Amino acid sequence: MTNIVILGGSIEGLILSILSAKQHNVTLIDIHPEIGFPCTIPGWVENLEVLEKYLSEDEIKQLNVFQNTNGFAISGEWLFKLLTIKAAQSGVNILLRCRVTNVIRSDANITVQYIGGNSGGEGEIYCDNLFDLTEFSAIAPGNLQHNHTKSSSPTNPRKKIQHFGGIALSKDCQNNPTEPILQLIRNDGLCELWYEEKPSWTPPSGWIEIMKNTSPKPINDMSIDNSITHAEYLFQSINHH
Repeated sequence: MTNIVILGGSIEGLILSILSAKQHNVTLIDIHPEIGFPCTIPGWVENLEVLEKYLSEDEIKQLNVFQNTNGFAISGEWLFKLLTIKAAQSGVNILLRCRVTNVIRSDANITVQYIGGNSGGEGEIYCDNLFDLTEFSAIAPGNLQHNHTKSSSPTNPRKKIQHFGGIALSKDCQNNPTEPILQLIRNDGLCELWYEEKPSWTPPSGWIEIMKNTSPKPINDMSIDNSITHAEYLFQSINHH
């Protein structure tokens, strides 16, 4: 059994932590006060079977699933909540409001030094694998950043793309003059829209919520399915180290 540290409470980070906790000691570090908040990813699932591997039928119902032509709209906030509970129940040590200050690598292990977390002070963790998945997480509050070197994740640094999202009344989006890259009709009378450039259009009733996301993936690759597949790939990489 090895020690694994995951930076970033993204969908990728949560799924990787849940899978890894079955065989390893896992610590998940997130710089935010709560994992998944603010939610800055599309609530978009292409195939519900990907969720059935991790959530029960009753839990999936809590996501307010609504079928669209391009898959299903779900409540992204609730997905983060449910996966965070699953991670905690699996034995993952979750450190919130936690910022990594230094990473020291040696032949024996990796030392992750941090400020914050459960104690609110300073601490360090010795681990065998470090996965930096912060590029898939929401921007840190107050522009706080982890201070660390390149992680052991097999993911290579990629150019980041900024996305703009918004939630509006569905009736306001019927005559929308813009062309969003992704549009999700929800079951609560709302519609989620995503753009790769900030739209000049404002819905007649205004935006109910505005979201901004910076990710290495274009919007049409940002389904929950792709995030889960990436996490499963990273999990497999642990066994091949």
